[in-house]
Parts: sequence; C-alpha cells; structure tokens
Amino acid sequence: MKKGLGFLLWLVGVSVATALFAAGANAQDATGRIVGNITDQSGALIAGAKVTVQNTNTGSVQETESDKDGFYQVLSLPIGTYTVTVESNGFRKQVFERQTLQINQSLRLDAKLAIGQTSETVEVTDQVANIETVNQTVVATVTGPAIQQAPLNGRNVLDLAKLQPGVTETNGDSTAAGTFSIAGGRTDSVTFLLDGALNNDLLDNGVVFNPNPDTIAEFLALEARVSSQSGSSPTTD
Repeated sequence: MKKGLGFLLWLVGVSVATALFAAGANAQDATGRIVGNITDQSGALIAGAKVTVQNTNTGSVQETESDKDGFYQVLSLPIGTYTVTVESNGFRKQVFERQTLQINQSLRLDAKLAIGQTSETVEVTDQVANIETVNQTVVATVTGPAIQQAPLNGRNVLDLAKLQPGVTETNGDSTAAGTFSIAGGRTDSVTFLLDGALNNDLLDNGVVFNPNPDTIAEFLALEARVSSQSGSSPTTD
C-alpha cells in the first residue's frame, strides 16, 4: 500500500461552536504545549528549576520543574496568552510575558538565568518568534481579528483554507463547503476538526457544520506531516 498524506483543517470556536462540540466523547482539546531548556549564563544546564505557566485570560496556573537535562514541558494548554516564570535558587527570576500559544503549537521558551537573588527579576516582554522547532507539521494559522475582518464570500470561514499555498477547490461551481484539494491530494484525505471533534460528513467527506466566522477564535491548516496527536493519521491508497 502506498502511503499518502493526511491533511487537517482545525477550527476553534469561541461561543456557539464550543458549546456544540466541546463535550464530544472522543474529542481532543484544541491545545498546545510550552517547552524549553534552562541554563545559566555559561550554558550549563540547570536541573530542578521551577517553571510556572499562567494563562493571563483565565488566571489558571500550572507548575513543573526542569529535569536533569534542564528541559521542561507543560502539556495540554488551551490556546491563549501566557506568562511563564522560571526561578532557581541562586539565580534571578526570569519572566516571559504575553506569550501567545496557538493550536497544536510547541512554543519554545529557553531561559538563560543570571546569578543573583530570586527576588530580582529579568523580564522578557516581547513575543518570542513563533518558529516551530519541535513539531515537523507544516502549519498555517489565522487568528480571531483576521477571521472576522477577512472579506469571506458568503461568510464561509472555510474559505480561509484557500489563503494557504497549495489549497484549491475541487469544484469551484459547487455550493458545498469543505471540498478542498491540498497539495494535489484527494478531498477524502482532508480531516475537519471543530474544537478537536471530528467534523467530517462520512458520506462525502465534506464538512458537517460550517460555523459563523464571528464564533471562531482560530483557524489552523496542517498541510503535511500531520502527527497522530493532532487527531488525524495519514491515509493510504
């Protein structure tokens, strides 16, 4: 059997869409993770450093510690804006503020701690560049304001997929939503998720529910090397 590519179009709702699909029995949360390494100024790894991750919108907090290799990760974080604090005895506290986490992203925040008192703080206020260094999936993301302001014909939020390279409609005269070819692939190789729940029509592989753009917080297109943790596995033909 020749291996084919799996493709994924993922929507995250902010109101009605969340209510309809968030409770799906087999749904996966629309989440990401924050990872990184912790070192001192010389580059030596720091084990046992405390890492606190706080969602600035909800106030929820998760904590972890760096392992023997100075590595840490916090999994299954809802998309949003976070403040990440790293501290260790004998070093100044380092704080990453206003860090935006997107769907299925591994946001890497590497901390380089300076010697000093933990009461002293080094703040990093700029958003770290969203360069995916962990996940090999080819990703394109459109977030809230751009979704609401885009001139979508017929208010079809799935038309955002056509902004990505290699995405075409298989039948431009069709009024049905969700008939796309990605990188020359078949339409039955595309998976649609809404708040992590499968949103495919099992008869023709179109989309079941096409929500109003005003209810969508984030639109994500995974175009190649889709991982199993995304909820979609490669197809075969």
